[in-house]
Amino acid sequence: MSKLDNLPNLYIGFDLSTQQLKLTVIEDTYQIVFEETVHFDKELPHYGTLNGVISNGETVACPTLLWVESLDILLQKLKTKKFPFHKVRIISGAGQQHGSIYWSHNAPFLLSSLDHSKPLVDQLKNAFSVQQSPTWQDSSTSEQCRELEKLIGGAEVLANLTGSKAYERFTGNQIAKLCKANPNAFSQTSRISLVSSFLATLFLGHYAPIDISDGSGMNLLNIHTKQWEDKLLNICSYGAEGKLKEKLDEPEIDGLKILGNVHEYFVKKYGFSEDCKIIPFTGDNPATLISFNIKPGNIVISLGTSDTVLLYTSKPCPTSESHTLCHPIIPASYFSMLCYKNGSLTREHIRDIYTKDVTWERFNIVLNSSKPIKSQIGFYFLFQEIVPFAKGIYKFDSNKLVKEFVDENYNVRAVIESQFLSMKLRIDKLLKDDDEKKEKIQRIIVVGGASKNDQIVKILADVFGAQVWRNQGENSASMGAAIKARTAFLKRECKSIINSNYNEENFSLVAEPDFENTKIYDSMIENYQELEKLAIQLSSTEKYI
Repeated sequence: MSKLDNLPNLYIGFDLSTQQLKLTVIEDTYQIVFEETVHFDKELPHYGTLNGVISNGETVACPTLLWVESLDILLQKLKTKKFPFHKVRIISGAGQQHGSIYWSHNAPFLLSSLDHSKPLVDQLKNAFSVQQSPTWQDSSTSEQCRELEKLIGGAEVLANLTGSKAYERFTGNQIAKLCKANPNAFSQTSRISLVSSFLATLFLGHYAPIDISDGSGMNLLNIHTKQWEDKLLNICSYGAEGKLKEKLDEPEIDGLKILGNVHEYFVKKYGFSEDCKIIPFTGDNPATLISFNIKPGNIVISLGTSDTVLLYTSKPCPTSESHTLCHPIIPASYFSMLCYKNGSLTREHIRDIYTKDVTWERFNIVLNSSKPIKSQIGFYFLFQEIVPFAKGIYKFDSNKLVKEFVDENYNVRAVIESQFLSMKLRIDKLLKDDDEKKEKIQRIIVVGGASKNDQIVKILADVFGAQVWRNQGENSASMGAAIKARTAFLKRECKSIINSNYNEENFSLVAEPDFENTKIYDSMIENYQELEKLAIQLSSTEKYI
């Protein structure tokens, strides 16, 4: 790898996502110098996964050994390409949030005594008390969620404590299910890891702590004290509070802390330096926050199959509609996240119905030739929406429910406007609650498939009255993890760890707001909120169009 020969320091960020294990390598100036990927279904077909998981109704999991084996496959790819492992100073990583790994009582010995002449998967077959790890797609714990909210005093109380109301995918509810359905497996578990701390554990050869940012997605961590909440541990373990606390161990508050050196397995097998350091790994969303260098006044909006909003806040602003998580590297800060199920598939549904040739080109022509109409508002919950909790398609003209707009083509604009007005409504509330500076949104970073549609992002700029920038890079979680590793190196060298301009070259300005349109949207927001309440009521009686 001649292009890396003159670089003194390299930093690796991993991302153990649903369908892939990805790796991004950067150098001192944050430039990406190498990337590699393992595709689970394609390269590890013997585990029988489809899109990276095994589904059985509402239960969705991944064989833990698949993840173990994928790490050797990925690193072997680098070794084959003569990657200079010895130049790697610090390793960090990210993992799909909420997923849980259950280590057996044999695990500490097996991890510490890894033999570089044998594959990891062969040596860790007896390291897990549960063979399949629940993932974020699992929705089998509704009973545990309702019980948790009931016993703690309601969804709002839980959100105020942990940053989120109870969700089926959250780790605490998955642990509760295990305790009830398979108490023997729980008793045979020595440590419970998240996907992120599991991967860090493999590199260390001993248990890595759960970092507080990833730990904020468990319904177990008090986001104010940044410690496990005993009442929640007690509920989720059916009274075995002390045992669960022992199995989780203390969460790690310092996201840049050196946890130790890489295990000799990786030194002897691949050529890592004995002095290569491991820091806490975090969740994919917190790592994405780092990758986009989000500051006050900036938000990230991902427009994909589902739509996601990330927003930096100076203090916790929990609501029952959003997630509040501890910041992965700034101890006194937080970020909020909004998740919408109706994203690209709903936009495509409207495109298919209201464009003659079913193309995005025609969709964009309709968008470009129309203007916002204050009296016409639609709600497009093709799938059961998370925020708000509603399903159905509802159209209003002058506050009256109608079967169709006078010009049915207006649905093309209305679906985009409605999605962005919902985001603005909730972001404004979060900013109002974050009382330090009451930052106005100045810059939106847009990613995901629909971010490439200039007409859609133009409406986004108009709704928020802010510039929209597009990110040119991909693999944001592994990139964020690599930046985290570089930041830890700077801290260790006693240099400034604040670099407000890293990764800036990966952004380009794609839309400026038309403030005349912004005024129209601002005047719509209050009425939008009232009509949304009506749509929720209609959804509860299934009277949707």
